[in-house]
Amino acid sequence: MLLDAMNPANCEGAWQAGFARIASELALARAEQARRPLVTKRKRIAVILPVGYRGGSLRGALLLAKALYIGSRQAGEPTDVVFLHLDDPAVYSTTDFDDLAEGVQRRPYKWKSLRAGEARRAMRYAGFPEWEPLVQQYLVPDDGIQQLQDCDLWLVVSDRLSSPLLPLKPNVLMVYDYLQRYEAVMPQGADYFFLLAAQSAARVLVTTDFTWRDATQYAGLQPRLVRRVPMLAPEFPIRRAAHNKERGSGRGYFIWTTNASLHKNHARAAQALEIYYGELGGKLDCRVTGVNTRDMLTSQTPHLREMAKVFERSELLKARVQWCGELLDATYRELVEGAVFLWHAGNIDNGTFSVIEAACLGVPSLSSDYPAMREMDTQFALNLAWMDAKSPRDMAVQLKQMESDAPGRRAHLPSPQQLAGQSVEALARQYWEEVRSCL
Repeated sequence: MLLDAMNPANCEGAWQAGFARIASELALARAEQARRPLVTKRKRIAVILPVGYRGGSLRGALLLAKALYIGSRQAGEPTDVVFLHLDDPAVYSTTDFDDLAEGVQRRPYKWKSLRAGEARRAMRYAGFPEWEPLVQQYLVPDDGIQQLQDCDLWLVVSDRLSSPLLPLKPNVLMVYDYLQRYEAVMPQGADYFFLLAAQSAARVLVTTDFTWRDATQYAGLQPRLVRRVPMLAPEFPIRRAAHNKERGSGRGYFIWTTNASLHKNHARAAQALEIYYGELGGKLDCRVTGVNTRDMLTSQTPHLREMAKVFERSELLKARVQWCGELLDATYRELVEGAVFLWHAGNIDNGTFSVIEAACLGVPSLSSDYPAMREMDTQFALNLAWMDAKSPRDMAVQLKQMESDAPGRRAHLPSPQQLAGQSVEALARQYWEEVRSCL
């Protein structure tokens, strides 16, 4: 009969042969797949500079991107790193990113604000059906590539956000200081959204115990979410052969590195210089350099006007203090190499890299005595000399003391080997370990 061919007893042999062939081919395919390397999508981290920072803040963000790139590879977990800066030609040119580490990508972006309803819809589309807005406005970085959705984590370098980030991705904040706790750098309450940004982050990184305490006490962050990582310093050239050269008139000088910010202690520094030259017979000239320093004496900003009044009444200051302005790196380093010492007169902050750069060039430093600088002194073995930044007289006395102490202090600067031990390569793994746990 025609249906006999479909009888199970007649089909059993063909079925067994067919299934055996399928099992054999499947085993071959699985063996071939096992021999191939496992291909997984590489993680990508966005390092975001939230405002138009330049100078040391820009350098710090570039170093952070480099540390994550290197650290992930040291751990055998190579991760893509994208550095994002504001798309503003008035603030940045391409040369500002010459120090961007090889392998780190760069993208300009603009902040986009979303009202509460728009934020809710965006989160729904992103797969967060239960999320509800807590404030009336949220921020997303608009990089022209779907609001940075190709990145697995956003790391914002500082808490300076005018509204909370829309939590489309996990975010980590790098917070260097809470200056507003100590100086009137902003109106009272103006840091509400800064603190909210930190409180909403998956993790907050700080570089000093001093800032860790401020983050937990002032910002109200849970201690387990605030993680201390070592300070990253730019890779300054280490030159010790030529220092303290006499230039120009042959009279020695020290360098005062500063900028126009309120916490730089300008009025007391000017009073200290007045005492140093007028009462103590100071022998060294003072050369001032830094961002926006050339025109500080003509500024109408109240704290700078207070400094300018000291200069207006002193012919000695006008004669002995030279305003050099912001210098190219090569010119600045040449100026530092010729100095007897460097003077850091700021009142309080998260530390200044200028004392590390001076040490690399064989020049000691006299610094204001506050917690972050003490921690920097310990980490980098700088052997800093100290002064009381709230006492112009003590500042002047210590300037005079450095005239004789500087040569001896030069012999106790950190060695090239000690400085190399604090390089980005040496510290990168610690940064990666803290960030990878949030991916």
